[in-house]
Amino acid sequence: MEAVPYRLVRNLLLAAAVLYCSLLLEAAAGFPLNVHTSFLSELGARDRSTSLYARAMDLSSSVLTLLAVLLARRNRALAGLLISTAVFAVGTMFDSFSPMDCAPSASEACRASETSGQAGAALVLHEATSTMAGAGTIAMAVYAILLLRRARSWLSRLVVVLAGGVLVTQVWLGSVVGYETLSGQEVAAPGILQRASTLLFCLMLGTLLPGLRQAFSR
Repeated sequence: MEAVPYRLVRNLLLAAAVLYCSLLLEAAAGFPLNVHTSFLSELGARDRSTSLYARAMDLSSSVLTLLAVLLARRNRALAGLLISTAVFAVGTMFDSFSPMDCAPSASEACRASETSGQAGAALVLHEATSTMAGAGTIAMAVYAILLLRRARSWLSRLVVVLAGGVLVTQVWLGSVVGYETLSGQEVAAPGILQRASTLLFCLMLGTLLPGLRQAFSR
């Protein structure tokens, strides 16, 4: 890892992790949505007072993450991780430009429109970009586990544990939402599960490079 501008990339990813952690915005805003029945992405819905802040945080996080990927050393062992990180960042960037028009958990009219399929292209685009970002996070977790599964340092092992948590919660979340969507049911936002998954991912993103450095330097 010596060829990587370590401190710069580490700081970029750490800042990206903090900005992506929209739980901080939610707490700062006084929990404007029901944490049990809402998606975090509803903070960025156009009808919410937190919309601009939530989207700016996502955009900033994605730009910093992409910059970190561009600065990282090109290495076959890291190729899969770098590509999946870029997929996450691009999906998050597009997501920041394609928010929902309204927050379903906070509006009966919005929820009825979504259920009847009249929510429009904004919702479809948002779902597509969110799926892309989610797929990137799952791939990142898989590659992190593969790269660090034999590492002995405590930080590398911590990253593996966090990556495992991200993998389990993201697959669980995607399965629940996907099943309800495909079966034509009203999607019930697994709010606590999504928030736990987001927190685990932010922690993984912020500790990923130090964990890799410890593993590769031994």
